[in-house]
Amino acid sequence: KIKLFADDTMVYRAINNHDDAVHLQQDLDALQEWERKWLMEFHPGKCQVLHVSKRKKKDQHCHTYTIHGTELKPVESAKYLGVEISSDLSFDRHIDNITKKGMKTLGFLRRNLPGKSCSRETKTACYNTLVRPVMEYASCVWDPHTSKAISKAESVQRSAARYVMNNYSRRSSVTTMIDELQWKTLQHRRAMSKVTMMYRITNHLIDIPEDQLIPLNTPTRGHSKRFFIPRSRTSLMKDTFFPNTIRLWNSLHENVVISPSIDIFKTRVRDVTLNYM
Repeated sequence: KIKLFADDTMVYRAINNHDDAVHLQQDLDALQEWERKWLMEFHPGKCQVLHVSKRKKKDQHCHTYTIHGTELKPVESAKYLGVEISSDLSFDRHIDNITKKGMKTLGFLRRNLPGKSCSRETKTACYNTLVRPVMEYASCVWDPHTSKAISKAESVQRSAARYVMNNYSRRSSVTTMIDELQWKTLQHRRAMSKVTMMYRITNHLIDIPEDQLIPLNTPTRGHSKRFFIPRSRTSLMKDTFFPNTIRLWNSLHENVVISPSIDIFKTRVRDVTLNYM
């Protein structure tokens, strides 16, 4: 299969045996025929091979692939459309990267817009514009479920709260500062983002297949647009988008899920307490 977005191309195939690897190389060969026909040229140095597997030992299914006779470099993680994808799909490396970038941007703001020279409103606007989007880009994909990863992401907003309030005292409560600023936790905002994405999917506002959405027709309590939560044999699957988000979606009230527009949905869901734990 192939996924295209602008000039980014991903070719992938399930590799269960040697023949599968041969077919994947044939796919790459076919792409090279295409580039010759259209007078283009792939750069092997910018191409990488990522083996995605739950196996701790991946060697038995790792094969060598080439473009223009050059062996493609195997990597443990690769960035695709701004998200760092690791071979174990943990997204820990992606969270490390965005946390470092968020802290670096906060440092830039502290140096150029120091505490006493700016109002809370200005510093809040800078945080919302320059830092928080970094922490929330594509969060529906990488939303963490471990307490360690969740805390690491939240540390950026907690540092931002100290910056905005100009209070770095260890005796001061950051949680109190965030409450005073009326900021939702990043974890809560990610949950809101996920149910908003589900609204887009169920209302055909985005081209994401609905093959994992099985309507629940049982007469139990809840709204009329509930879905069956896919069974998950592993914790990795349990915390992926559909199983996790369907659980959140099913807990919403009827007046929220039947919102006539995405803007009205966003307004209504802001007042909902989401049980994302």
